[in-house]
Amino acid sequence: MMLRWPPAWLLVLIGLVLNILAILMSSVVLEDLNRDMSALNERKQDNLYSIQLTWNRVETLERKKELSLLYLSQSALVSNHDDTSLIASELTMQLNDWIGEKIPPLQLENISQITAMIGQAQKKQREQIDSYYLQNLGFNEQLLALDEQIAWYRNISLFLQVFGLALILARDLAR
Repeated sequence: MMLRWPPAWLLVLIGLVLNILAILMSSVVLEDLNRDMSALNERKQDNLYSIQLTWNRVETLERKKELSLLYLSQSALVSNHDDTSLIASELTMQLNDWIGEKIPPLQLENISQITAMIGQAQKKQREQIDSYYLQNLGFNEQLLALDEQIAWYRNISLFLQVFGLALILARDLAR
């Protein structure tokens, strides 16, 4: 019994269908995965920017603490009480804004409470940095998984294209 090949037009049709599937896979599925990847990369970059801003805030709070300590060490030496109370009120307003809560009057007996409040505000900012960092680690894992999916779909698409072309060429070889 002799093996019969399918008609040439059927091989060409199957080859064309496989090539069309490969093109659809490339244009639809891979585009969606690339869009997801871009969105994750954008969120990751936003987090990196937020980390930088939050770290700047931690450093600014440290400078405010240093300025408060410097002010308190120098206020006892200054004889003009009006100037020192104006500086103290301005410094207190800035600390209230940066800490986010009302601090006690800027006096030597309150310095441990003020530095503790500044330290607590810095701790909250560092925890926010940790949160952004952990989010970015999650984004990296998602990006790796998407990268693997993209590679898999590209390989399948390439296989479909090559196999489709082989079927189209089989028509010519059958002659």
